[in-house]
Amino acid sequence: MNSSHSIRVCGSIAKKESLIPWKKNILPNTSVAEANLPYSNYYGTVPEKAIPNSIFLFTKEYYTLEEVLRFSQKIKSCALDKLNVATATVTFSSNQSHAIRIKYLPDYQHIRKIQECFEKQGVILAKKIHIENEAFIKINKCFILEEIEENIYMDYEEKNKGYLLINRLLIQSEFYELLNNIRLNGNCRLFDAAKGGIIINSEVKEIMRIYSEQLDTTLLKCIQNQVNKIFKQKLQAHY
Repeated sequence: MNSSHSIRVCGSIAKKESLIPWKKNILPNTSVAEANLPYSNYYGTVPEKAIPNSIFLFTKEYYTLEEVLRFSQKIKSCALDKLNVATATVTFSSNQSHAIRIKYLPDYQHIRKIQECFEKQGVILAKKIHIENEAFIKINKCFILEEIEENIYMDYEEKNKGYLLINRLLIQSEFYELLNNIRLNGNCRLFDAAKGGIIINSEVKEIMRIYSEQLDTTLLKCIQNQVNKIFKQKLQAHY
């Protein structure tokens, strides 16, 4: 991938996730969760491993992406220099909570250290959060992308991820319907997907994030063609 052709943008990804509370190696009276089944529509289940998946440090209040990125710049000197940090809104069936999402921790022993680093910067961690098995999570983050075809992007930093620009805003139920339609009626290889949006040239662009260990241009174009076909069919059905 050519870094000279990459673009840096900010935006969001929203997805239903399986969560488990994490109790070890954390500060007393704080709440931490792990997304234990990432990309579940691709893997189904994920083998247990020693490296954490996405970790959510629950906070008493909501911190903006700007604030979290500023915190992370100081975290680099406090703990680790390869963390991927974002802000998150976690919606359970009975309540909504706020969190800082951490990726690429080398092991679970670093969780407490990261919490201490954030606390030193004034972040107020939540004391008691009822963590349910499943939540709808919206992550606000920054991306480094490379456009490889019109409206098709590869993630420059995160392996096996690509993005499709789609020409309409979908509510979550419509997005699920779209995915089911592609999987049942298309011939694209197995993939996991989430909806989101990015800001390009001061305009919000709706995106579909694609994950696959066999990610390539062929798979992304296959999904893109299916999306365009379904949108065209729906448009024709209105006439």
